[in-house]
Amino acid sequence: MSEFDKLPYEEQLVCLQNLANEALGHYALPKGATAELVNLSENATYKVEKPGGSRRWALRVHREGYHSKTAIASELAWVKALRTSGAAITPVAVPGLDGKEIQTVSHSNTGSPRHVVLFEWESGSEPSEEEHDLRGPFEILGRTTAAMHKHVRTWQRPEWFERLTWDFETSLGDRPHWGSWRDGMGMDDERRRLFGDTVDLIARRLENFGKSADRFGLIHCDMRLANLLIEGDTTKVIDFDDCGFGWLMYDCATTVSFFEDRREVP
Repeated sequence: MSEFDKLPYEEQLVCLQNLANEALGHYALPKGATAELVNLSENATYKVEKPGGSRRWALRVHREGYHSKTAIASELAWVKALRTSGAAITPVAVPGLDGKEIQTVSHSNTGSPRHVVLFEWESGSEPSEEEHDLRGPFEILGRTTAAMHKHVRTWQRPEWFERLTWDFETSLGDRPHWGSWRDGMGMDDERRRLFGDTVDLIARRLENFGKSADRFGLIHCDMRLANLLIEGDTTKVIDFDDCGFGWLMYDCATTVSFFEDRREVP
């Protein structure tokens, strides 16, 4: 656990705000532009706004120690390739004053430096479970996911391309990116035995399924309705922070996350 992680939540927010404010000086932004926190999960995302609100950007402050600078550059390379090929409408990264899309900032009370990326603000809204018949948005999500999978089959990745692999070993096995399921909340000996049997079954099935190119490759890894922005007939895909190498069906699984009980879900 880093020194930042040991801080109380309120102090973490102050540290992140200081980093965001520091980051503004790395870009050719209008004088008086402000950064307002809009989402805090693995990363901190800020709405950067010109005085008067006539223009906006999205600033992402990366989590400490999760992705290397090369890995972030790899994400941006794929995002750009998807956009330029027409496979998907994706966010546009804004270069800093030095012409680089990835900036590194630090502040006296935040410890280790953090990588940050500024994006053009994408208009639109995510489909709402309360306001929409979700069958239409899910069809859009499926078509968009298929187009991205098709793009990957022919896209020539840069030699330096580096993203995490999401397979059995790095999810449920001995090298989990997000920690061991055995350490989950509420786990006791009985539940570990039950979950252990389930994990063993998953391991055998995935071993049989294999990792051939028609079923395993570069994927979004968080292809949920929350990561779509719909504006009229236009659909945009955002939040590629978890993208990496995994089973194509994983994108299908994340699609129905939190909606498993809906009748629209097969």
